[in-house]
Amino acid sequence: MFRNKLKYILFSFFVTASTFAFAQQDTTLTQEVEVVKDYTPTISGANKISDMPRIEDEDQEKPSFTYSIFSQPIFNTFSVNTLKAATFSSEPDEPEGLGLVRAGVGNYNRPYAEVFFNSKNGRNTLFGLHGRHLSSHGKIKLEGDDRVKAPYSENEAEMFVKHLYRNAILSVNLKFDHEGFNYYGYPNEPVPEILLEEDHGINYFGSRQTFSKGTFNINLDNSMARNREFAFDFDFLYHYFGTKTDQREHYGNFTADVRKPFDSGEGLLKAGATFVQATDVFNRTLMEVGKDQQTWLTAQPAYRIGGDVANLKVGFKSWFVLDNDTNAVAKIAPDVRVNFAPVKEIINIFAGVDGNFINNHYSKIAYENPFVDPQHDVKNSFEKFHFYGGFDGKFATKTNFKIAVDYSMIKDQPLYYLFKYVYPDPGTVPAPSITDNDFDVLYDDLDLLKFNVEIFHAAFEKMNLLISGNYYVYKMKNQEEAWNMPQWDGKISAGYQVSKQLDVTADLFLTGQRKALILEHDGFDPRPVLSAKLLADPDVRQHSYNLPMVFDLNFNANYKITERFSVFAQLNNFGFQKYQRWLGYPVQSFNVLGGLSYAF
Repeated sequence: MFRNKLKYILFSFFVTASTFAFAQQDTTLTQEVEVVKDYTPTISGANKISDMPRIEDEDQEKPSFTYSIFSQPIFNTFSVNTLKAATFSSEPDEPEGLGLVRAGVGNYNRPYAEVFFNSKNGRNTLFGLHGRHLSSHGKIKLEGDDRVKAPYSENEAEMFVKHLYRNAILSVNLKFDHEGFNYYGYPNEPVPEILLEEDHGINYFGSRQTFSKGTFNINLDNSMARNREFAFDFDFLYHYFGTKTDQREHYGNFTADVRKPFDSGEGLLKAGATFVQATDVFNRTLMEVGKDQQTWLTAQPAYRIGGDVANLKVGFKSWFVLDNDTNAVAKIAPDVRVNFAPVKEIINIFAGVDGNFINNHYSKIAYENPFVDPQHDVKNSFEKFHFYGGFDGKFATKTNFKIAVDYSMIKDQPLYYLFKYVYPDPGTVPAPSITDNDFDVLYDDLDLLKFNVEIFHAAFEKMNLLISGNYYVYKMKNQEEAWNMPQWDGKISAGYQVSKQLDVTADLFLTGQRKALILEHDGFDPRPVLSAKLLADPDVRQHSYNLPMVFDLNFNANYKITERFSVFAQLNNFGFQKYQRWLGYPVQSFNVLGGLSYAF
C-alpha cells in the first residue's frame, strides 16, 4: 500500500516539476544565468525584503539534525555544503519599503507571526530587526497507539547592523532564541501506565523542556579584498544558553583570519581561542553532577601558491585543549588542497586532505538531539584524516554541478541510544519494564565513505531546479551499526514564478533507512556508569530497530493581491508519512499553514 502511495506521490511531484519546466519555455525572455563563484552574502543583498518571502521553518541547507514536531526534513551530520548559487540578471530593483508583517494559522493548532524591519538604505550602513513566533499545540499518535500532547514553540528576536567599508563589511548582531517542547515520545510499545500518572518523577516522559539562547556576534569580513592584497578578518561570538532543567552554558569564541601576499604566493593563518563552561551536567570524568569547563587554542597556518588555473595550499591544523578535570590535550591534522581548472569557470578539479577536532559542547549536542539526557557531557570527537576529491563547474551557462567523494576517519563519534530497565515499583507485581525516552550517548570509532552529487539548473529568473544526493558507507570499530545515521539522503526542489502575482515551489526530501538502538538491562537500572562499562555488562542486551525511509513532500504558494498585500499557503508532509525523527518521536502528518502578509 505504501509503495502505491509512494509511486502516486512521486508521479505527482515529477508531473508538477515537468509542468514547471514546460511552462518556462518563453522565447521572449533573454535573461542569462551565470554561475561563476561560490555564493557570498554581501551588503547589497542583505537589505532586500521580498514582499512575499517564503516561510522557512528551518534552514534546509544546514547540516544539522534539528527537531520539530511538524514535518521538517531530516539532515545528517555529514551532509555536504550547499552547491554554488546562480546569479540572475534581472530588471532594476523596485524601491524598497521599510518592512513586512506576516501572520497565519494552520492545523495542529498552529499560529504563526513574523515581522521584518529595515532602515532606509544609508550610504554605507544598514540596520534591521526581525521577530518570529511559530508554535503547535496538537497531539501526536505514537507507535504504541497512545495519543500524547506534543506542544512545540519557536520564538526569535534579532537586531543587526552592517557597515560597508571599501573592501570589508563590519557586522554586529544581537539575537535571542527561545524554544519549548515536550518529551512526548515512547518507542514501539504502549506507554506504561505508571508513566501516564501526573508528576511520576521516573523519567522525562510528558515533561516540558525549554532552550533559551542569547547571542552577541561581531564580524569583520574582507572577502571583497583583491587576491594580492593583505586582508584581516575576525569573528567574535558569545552566547548564553539555558534550559528549563537548569543547565547553563557560557560559550565565547574569537577567531582571526589573516592573508598576507608574498612574491611566490600568500601566507594564510587562522587562529583563535574558545572558552566554554556548562553547569549542572553529569561530569563524565568525575562521575557526579557538577560543571565542565574547557579552553581551546587553535592555530591553522598554511601557504598557497599558484594562480586561477592551478593552485596548491599546504599547511596544518592544530588544537590545544585545557580541561579543568583532565590532562591537557594536543591534536594536529594536515591541511592540504590542490585545485586545477583546465577550462576556467567551466570545470574545476579538486583534491585534498585535512582533519578536524570537534568541540561537542553542551548546546551543540542539545540542538543536534533535543531529546538527549539534559545532563549530558559528551566527549569531543577527532577527525584524524579527511580525504576528499572531485570536480565541480558548469554543464552549460545555466547548469551548475558538483561530484565529490569523501573519506573520514573519526575517533569518538557520539551515537545515541535509549535504555530499558526494570523499575522497582512496590505497588506493581511484576515490576514494570520502563524505556527512558531521553537518549544516552555511547562512542565508537568510525570510518565514513561518502559520495555526493549536486545539480542546480536555472533556466531564467522564473524557474530553477535543484537535485542533490549523498550515499554513505559506515565502518564501525565496535558497534554493529552507525546508530541513527542514514544510508543515503537526497533533495529535489523546483520553483516557478507563474506570473507577477503568483509563485510556487515544490520540495521533496528523502532519507534512507536508519538503525536505532535500545540497550536493555535485565534488572534494575545500574546507572550511572560509563557507556563502555555498560556495553560490557553481561546483563545488558542490544535491540536494533529499523527507522523506515523518510519521504517528505512540501508545496508552497504565494499570491500577491496588491503591491502591499499578499496571501500564502504551505502544505507540509504531503506524503502523509508520520516518520520518526528519533526512535519513538514521530512528526506530525500532513499539515497546512496559510495566512496574509503586508509590506510597508
